[in-house]
Amino acid sequence: MLALADNILRIINFLFLVISIGLISSLLNTQHRHSSRVNYCMFACAYGIFTDSLYGVFANFIEPLAWPLVLFTLDFLNFVFTFTAGTVLAVGIRAHSCNNSSYVDSNKITQGSGTRCRQAQAAVAFLYFSCAIFLAKTLMSVFNMISNGAFGSGSFSKRRRTGQVGVPTISQV
Repeated sequence: MLALADNILRIINFLFLVISIGLISSLLNTQHRHSSRVNYCMFACAYGIFTDSLYGVFANFIEPLAWPLVLFTLDFLNFVFTFTAGTVLAVGIRAHSCNNSSYVDSNKITQGSGTRCRQAQAAVAFLYFSCAIFLAKTLMSVFNMISNGAFGSGSFSKRRRTGQVGVPTISQV
């Protein structure tokens, strides 16, 4: 079972990623020219939903899936992918005003549409929100690995430190 804070962050992140998928799919649906940046953003969102939300649901019910090392690895990969997706899209749109017609017409992502410009800017914002949550979850996973070990709940290591192995002493009876 995962911690309550971890599950709350997963729910919030799921909402951010679903909103990002909606915005990016709208960009993909209305594009006239191919943009690999937008395609990568869709991959990052889909990967984030699959490995964070769906894996998190299974990790709540199946104990071996909740290993801190596995959770750390997935959270770190999601952090890297969403940060890269947000940065790639932000560099592609170059953060100009969507009312500037010369900018909107010359940009390969906005493709002459003010609506596409606003959707791309909103997608960047939600990707960075998701990235911040993945960073927080990565740090939580690191602290969990330090306190509980990489592959378990930490009950063995806590027993070992307190000397509760073997025959109980008179003070433990």
